[in-house]
Amino acid sequence: MTRRVLVTGASGLVGSHLVELLDESGDVKIRLLARQTSNLRWVEGIDYEKRIGDVTQPPAALLPAVEGVEVVYHVAGCTKALRDKTFFEVNARGTENLLLACATLREPPRRFVLVSSAGATGPSRTDAPLTEDTEPRPFTAYGRSKLAAEEIAKRYMDRLSIAVLRPGAIYGPRDYELLPAFKAVKSGLAARLGVSHRRFNLGHVRDVARAIMLAGSVEAAGSEIFLVGGQNTDQKELVKAIARAMNNKRVWSPPLPRFLIYFAALLSSGVGQLTRKPRIFTWGNARRLLAKNWTMDISKAKKILGYHPDIDLDSGVKDAINWYRKHDLL
Repeated sequence: MTRRVLVTGASGLVGSHLVELLDESGDVKIRLLARQTSNLRWVEGIDYEKRIGDVTQPPAALLPAVEGVEVVYHVAGCTKALRDKTFFEVNARGTENLLLACATLREPPRRFVLVSSAGATGPSRTDAPLTEDTEPRPFTAYGRSKLAAEEIAKRYMDRLSIAVLRPGAIYGPRDYELLPAFKAVKSGLAARLGVSHRRFNLGHVRDVARAIMLAGSVEAAGSEIFLVGGQNTDQKELVKAIARAMNNKRVWSPPLPRFLIYFAALLSSGVGQLTRKPRIFTWGNARRLLAKNWTMDISKAKKILGYHPDIDLDSGVKDAINWYRKHDLL
């Protein structure tokens, strides 16, 4: 039986891969909520309906997008902004607008999947990996806005079946955030951020998108929060994996002192304010990058969603490199 689903954020990294996976499944009709100016180049060739709009509009304006769909995959979000207020307007208030539109329908969607972030939890304060029970202590405006969106979603769980997913760091085709790391390894100089042993979870975008798709179909996923991602690793292992894929045997990885990273982040933030163009590398994100432990325990997603990352680090890095080279980025 063919299902109709709505995807927000299809112009972005995770949203575009989710649309591809949904299309490959062959049993869905895909509807996208996108601005008139959204660049949907990554989903060209896929059959979809388009509803013009965005989540910052009033709920009544979003009714044409959510009406008649079985699942809403809410992937859209703001990841960089000049003002902290913008994160909350898009990530928190935008989520509420979409939820309210769904809740007012006579036949609301069977499932609402909210893509949050491990940033809503913040890094682990011990050597143990993050779990869904870790007390949230986000320290960036982005993370706080994602946590606010989750709190809003909880208020609607008596009316809607909502699954919340918190991905960790994501890489793969169409990702630009980790591109500098690949370029650094290619150059032979890949400085490590900070002098401490930093660990984190790194998930290939196709694996993360598949987890999101599963959250829309597994009955037991309702009213649950899931950490999703790939393998726990560190800077040293990531550099080694990239170097192996590039056959680059000479890579120097000296530690970059924290004060230099914070200084660079302040400069980047200042340039953003002067040019009025938001930057991803800010003071808050420097803190995120320097946090010692972002590893995650994804056993809950494995048990309830049946989710298992299929793409290991070596295979995923090769996939990303091939895409970067194809698009003349590396």
